[in-house]
Amino acid sequence: MNKKIILWLIHLPVWMVAFSIAYFFGTERFPGSTVSDYVLATFSYLVWLLGSFYMFYFFLVPVYLEKGKTILFGIYSGLFVLTVPVLLFSLACISRPTPDSFPESFKNLWFLMWLFLGVLTLFCGILGSFYKFGIDWFDNLHLKKELLQSELAMLKSKLNPHFLFNTLNNIDSLIQSAPEKASNAIAQLSDLLRYVVYETENEKIGIQKELEIIKKYMDLELLRISNPEAVSFENLITKDALIPPMLFMPFIENAFKHSNLNHPNQRIAVCFLEDNKEVVFHCVNTIGAQTNDSKENGIGLALVRKRLDLTYPDKYSLDIKQHNNEYIVLLKINISDDSLRYHRRRTFGRR
Repeated sequence: MNKKIILWLIHLPVWMVAFSIAYFFGTERFPGSTVSDYVLATFSYLVWLLGSFYMFYFFLVPVYLEKGKTILFGIYSGLFVLTVPVLLFSLACISRPTPDSFPESFKNLWFLMWLFLGVLTLFCGILGSFYKFGIDWFDNLHLKKELLQSELAMLKSKLNPHFLFNTLNNIDSLIQSAPEKASNAIAQLSDLLRYVVYETENEKIGIQKELEIIKKYMDLELLRISNPEAVSFENLITKDALIPPMLFMPFIENAFKHSNLNHPNQRIAVCFLEDNKEVVFHCVNTIGAQTNDSKENGIGLALVRKRLDLTYPDKYSLDIKQHNNEYIVLLKINISDDSLRYHRRRTFGRR
């Protein structure tokens, strides 16, 4: 739905409540009042209620409160709340033909009426302030998501080009020696590219599909490795949780980039498991020769943190550390029950 339409719908309840209150007070039967008096009174009350709301919404909150000028905000807000009832009384006197047209209760309880109007003005101002902060929060969240989507699109467009080139070269070398293996690798690469191009357009996707793609990515990486037993992948998740696509891929890519698996004593161990309502991702890789793409890796990991902050605020923990010559990632995500659906157990085991 269009953002402007959403904002209009958010303000619609305010207008409906304001009109109801204005109509209730504006049509109060005073002696000698005419239809035009009722219309003028209703319109005046409506202007008062909406004016108080939007005075805070458009002026006092953005000009003073959001800029840290709390003292000025308090002073001007107090003056506004105190003076508006006086203006309403003056307008009421002008709109009535004679003083006798006011009932005795109105004359004797003017202070309580003034207090009531002041409290209602203050309520409108507080409501306008909350609306302003709420819509600003919505706008900031919307902008963050747009920025995140653009960054994700940029990351996808640069998804490990060396991996693609190396994979194509490896497949080319297999066509003559192992055509069946080459055909299987082409199918895996096709599934991976299709996932990156199409499936990642969704906000969330089933984790089992994500893990299938990760497994295919790792299988393609194994084509260039002389000792594939150095790489292990284990899926112990029995439920299909909905997660943002390509959430774990930067960690897997970094593991292969920083490990020299053709040398001895090098390994990559990837494990996914579930612990009650948590999805747990554990990745360990040895550190080989230093690469020159650490800046790109840093961008990828920073993007992962942004996505986690937006999707799972206060519901995840990410621990990344280096111990001796191993790089260890432990990610735990608390996923609510409504995003879990049971799935047949699928364990790929060790390679």
